[in-house]
Amino acid sequence: MSTPFGPELARLCKARLGEITDADIAALTNFAERRLVEIGVPPSCGEDVTQRALHAVLHGLEKGQGGRKPRLDDVNDKTAFKNYLRGIVSSLLYSMTRTRGFRTTQQWDDSVPSPDAGRPSPANEAALRDLSEQLFRRLRARAPQRLLPTINAWEAVFLSSDRIPARGHRKYVREVKKLAQEVLLELGGLRQ
Repeated sequence: MSTPFGPELARLCKARLGEITDADIAALTNFAERRLVEIGVPPSCGEDVTQRALHAVLHGLEKGQGGRKPRLDDVNDKTAFKNYLRGIVSSLLYSMTRTRGFRTTQQWDDSVPSPDAGRPSPANEAALRDLSEQLFRRLRARAPQRLLPTINAWEAVFLSSDRIPARGHRKYVREVKKLAQEVLLELGGLRQ
């Protein structure tokens, strides 16, 4: 059951939408593009995802049925509203990855520069590769079968991203993190 969307909440939501600048939309698009790269797809549809997020808020505001309806905490100030919009973008991206047609294994060449343009030194990269080999070998040995797709997806982006892509249920990411912490403690007492 959804929360009633009263006139005060609608007024605050309209005010926050009016405060969103072109720079805010560009930052939201950049956020969407980074998330797309993290899940292994071209970042070129980041602007579309941003527009879908804004449309969802407008749809919920105007129709009262469907769309996205913020809570009062989400419209208290501009910062909270921008965080709310980033949450919608994350939700839309997650739902996109759940559709069979969106998943791809094709290589892509996009003109958007990688967010990880500052590469690690060769020594650090070698150390990360060694860590990666040990970590993922031990993770696979310990992990139940249901976590293997998440582990494989993480291994594919391990050197270029600080996040574990959500393949399957999001709770699998938490389980993989916990296993990884145990393995890292085993490998040398590394702690977060």
